[in-house]
Parts: sequence; structure tokens; C-alpha cells
Amino acid sequence: MKLKISFRGMSDPGMKRRNNEDSYLINEELSLAIVADGMGGHNAGEVASAMATEVTNTKFKIMLRDGTVPPVLRDKIPLVANQLAHAIELASLAIYDASLAAGKSGMGTTETSVILDGTKLYFAHVGDSRAYMIRGGRLSQVTEDHSFVMESVRKGLMTLEQAEASPLKNILTRALGSPDLPEVDITSCNVSPGDRVILCTDGLFKCVTEKEMLDIVLKADDDLDACDDLIEYGNQHGGPDNITVVIGTVFQVPEDSDIPQRKSKRTKNN
Repeated sequence: MKLKISFRGMSDPGMKRRNNEDSYLINEELSLAIVADGMGGHNAGEVASAMATEVTNTKFKIMLRDGTVPPVLRDKIPLVANQLAHAIELASLAIYDASLAAGKSGMGTTETSVILDGTKLYFAHVGDSRAYMIRGGRLSQVTEDHSFVMESVRKGLMTLEQAEASPLKNILTRALGSPDLPEVDITSCNVSPGDRVILCTDGLFKCVTEKEMLDIVLKADDDLDACDDLIEYGNQHGGPDNITVVIGTVFQVPEDSDIPQRKSKRTKNN
């Protein structure tokens, strides 16, 4: 069985921010999608997130082409997932170098990426942007937030309700852009035709519950409309931050089959 995945994405500044510091990238040829949420102020965040998506995509493509083996290999995951994780590490170093050159201390970004390899999805993740899976009419969170409050929840030091209300909820424990290589989480899952993946920045799940997210996606005519409906719903409920959503659907296809594209109703980063 040959599987492919088709992605659609949108990004919006939200209702409270002038600039959009989110970025996303879709590379259908590589079965790759990326979302990133920048930070740092004075346009540094949008530079960092754009660099994260572009550098990760470029480095990953080169490593695939050349068969590059990263200097450190993780056990129990294939080369392609190791290459994606290393591409994210290289993106982090590039962001750090750019921050030094521009004198923009604190410039950084989250990144959540996904690739389809055979019959498995591999998620590579740093920060608090999220990945979800929809299967059999149910939604489940794939990634774990690298934030102070969510790590406190996992340790039993704070309830989820306390975390959501905490003034510390925006403090990240991992991000791209530091002088040290980031610890990139790799998660995998088997997939079948009809499975769907959602990548999003925190601007979405700050104002849209998981139940609402699932209902909106399932009711939409297609993934592009689902992205638009999610953003619209988030903005109707305050839109406190930039909102970026990428949705992918897994298909079984014959050899050399092309999946038609539609243009987004929104620009890439605005």
C-alpha cells in the first residue's frame, strides 16, 4: 500500500497583534510540513520563525538528496527522521548566528514538523506549537509542550486548570535559537488512509478547545476550509495571538499520482 499526504495551511495575525511572527511551510514533494512561532520582539520573531521553516526544509532536502548521516544517530528511528531532527538543529544554530549578527538577543522560535515515511508519520518538535492526530472521529495530541507550566503538570506540581490560568504559561523550556543544540523530540505513529494531522501554533489552542477543534475540522468541506474555519473561530473568540494551522490528510494512491493543489485564502504569514 502506497500512502501520500496532502497538506493545506493558513496563517493569520489574530486580533491583538500587529505583526505575524508565525511561519509555516509545506513541501508536498518531501511529504513535509512545518509550523513555527517566533519570539524576540522588534521583528526578530518573524525572522526566526521564517528561518526555522526555510533552513529546516533546505537542510532536510539536501540531506535526503546526498544520503547524509547526521553526526549523532538516535536508535529505533529511521535515517529520515534523524535527518529531520538534525535539520532542525542546524536551523537553530543559523537562528542563533543571525541573532548575534543583528544584535537581536533573545531571538528564537518554536518548531513542529511532520513527515510521512512509508506508512508512518514522524513528528519533530521543539517548543509549544502542537501536533494532533484525527483518527476514527477522535482527536489526540501527539506532542508535549516544552513549557514551564506543562512540565509542571507532567510532574504533578500543577493541575491543567492551574497551568492554563498561570501568568507563567508563555515561558518555554526549549526553543530554537540558543547557542546549544536543542533537544528535538521525535514521535511516530502508524497511519492509514483517512487519518489527518493538525499542526498549529499556540494562538489556536489558547482560544479553541480540542472538542471545538475536532468539530470544526470534521464539519469542513476540505482541509483548506478547515484551516480557515479554525482561524475564524479563534478570532471570534478573542484571537489573542497569531494563529497558524496546517492540516494534512493521508491518502492511498497509485504510483505517480499527483494530488491537486488549491490556493490559500490567506497569505503565508499574514
